[in-house]
Amino acid sequence: MLQIKQQILKHNLEFLEEENLAKHTFYGTGGNCRAMIYPNDLNTFKACLDILKEEKVFILGNGSNVLVSDKGFNGYVINTKKVNKITINGDLIVASAGAKLKDVVQIATDNCLSGLEFAIDIPASVGGAVCMNSGCFGKCVGENVIWVKGANGVYNNNSCEFGYRTSRFFTEPILEVCFKLKPWDNETIESKLEHYKKIRSSKAPKGRSCGSVFKNEEYFAGKLIDDAGLKGFTIGGAKISDKHANYILNFNKATSADIYKLIKHVKEKVYSCFGIELKEELVYIGDF
Repeated sequence: MLQIKQQILKHNLEFLEEENLAKHTFYGTGGNCRAMIYPNDLNTFKACLDILKEEKVFILGNGSNVLVSDKGFNGYVINTKKVNKITINGDLIVASAGAKLKDVVQIATDNCLSGLEFAIDIPASVGGAVCMNSGCFGKCVGENVIWVKGANGVYNNNSCEFGYRTSRFFTEPILEVCFKLKPWDNETIESKLEHYKKIRSSKAPKGRSCGSVFKNEEYFAGKLIDDAGLKGFTIGGAKISDKHANYILNFNKATSADIYKLIKHVKEKVYSCFGIELKEELVYIGDF
């Protein structure tokens, strides 16, 4: 590690050894990584990727859709929090991987550009949202993407291989994304924002969670979990929300093991009841 640390510090970057990942995720659970590194722009982000090319690496955005093992992650975490530049040129918005998606939506709104209103309350970084092709209300962020600059090249929309909660970027870090939006009047855009906020507020339970745990593929996972009689079911400090069954809450000092066991139980029960295998939206970090 010493050699890697020395190379990173030559770029004047923050290098935190044995950093606790629980501090950086919405669930607030999990162990340590070998080190967390904070690039401060695209150039130093690329430099980190080059330095760590032979190591185990996880790119962490806003930490909203991940579950970290209690045993931690025996590798390096690149935190993109500081790689957050957003620029606008006409109807195009270019955002670095670490920019918050909600900030992109707000800048679009301020400049009377429409197309991403549905994403106002998605608590993801741009890199994480585009990698996952995050979405709600029947829309996905990939629909507005013109190109993505990855670690190995630049890809147009067709080359991004967007699908339901997937893209080509699970195996290639995202550096920068260009969104193309539509000029619209501010009053209509603001009205859409309030509409989506109101719907999400009425459905989303309060408390520590990663949002929807399971994908909705040809079915609504929350309904299946509810129909299986699992609303309110707990393991340790983890609980299936009484309000929305596709949310698992850290309601009482849960461990990652509690959450993982509850996810496994839900999958087994739903399969037993309906013969449907639920698939997770959230991403696991470390060994479970």
